[in-house]
Amino acid sequence: MREIILQQWQLISATSWPLLLTLAGFWIAWWTYNRSGRASLLHPLMIATPLIYFTMHSIDLDFATYYAGNGILNWLLGPATVALAIPLSQQLRQLPAMFKPLTVALLLGGLFATLSALLLVKLFGLSDVVLLSLAAKSVTSPIALSIVEKIGGLTSLLAVATMITGLAGIVMAKTIFRLTQLEDERWQGLILGVTAHAIGTAKAFESSPSCGAFATLGMGINGILTAIMLPASMGLFIS
Repeated sequence: MREIILQQWQLISATSWPLLLTLAGFWIAWWTYNRSGRASLLHPLMIATPLIYFTMHSIDLDFATYYAGNGILNWLLGPATVALAIPLSQQLRQLPAMFKPLTVALLLGGLFATLSALLLVKLFGLSDVVLLSLAAKSVTSPIALSIVEKIGGLTSLLAVATMITGLAGIVMAKTIFRLTQLEDERWQGLILGVTAHAIGTAKAFESSPSCGAFATLGMGINGILTAIMLPASMGLFIS
């Protein structure tokens, strides 16, 4: 326990001026996002990520220094993830009645999200390294990075693919919900969580706490199932 506390303190105490770069980039991105009426194509990630990257490049700031300087934000990822359980706990009474369709949706949704990526890689004849890197693209980043490191993919490629997957999910979601006449916010949230992970979950919370809670459920269970099943099944796709 003492070692864990010490590691957490070292993470927090390493915080320095690059934190201001992150906060400034996010503030600009959030302001633009709100001014646009929260258009999905102008999601804060779409603006803040390249803005921070080009700023780092212009001042010759390496990633290791930038990452260490944002220590407090890295530490807050843990409490923020745990906090997602609060709105979910308020929806627990609805889960027993939805257990069967919920289980089917989670299994099929997660399976399709993974298989579609693997089959497309095979269809276009891309290398096994690309396949290993994209296999977990629909899982939230912390879990996806662990999976890809375990199976031997490139985490840099995965990071880009994960962000694109999440952004594509929230851009297309509203149109898909309208065309399918899906109005139940619980199912909307579940779909966003499974297919667009943390980005979709954040978007779901903009709709309602209920939508966000079910997105959290979808994101979490999909991540767990993928972490268990994907490494064991990769042999079916590797040539």
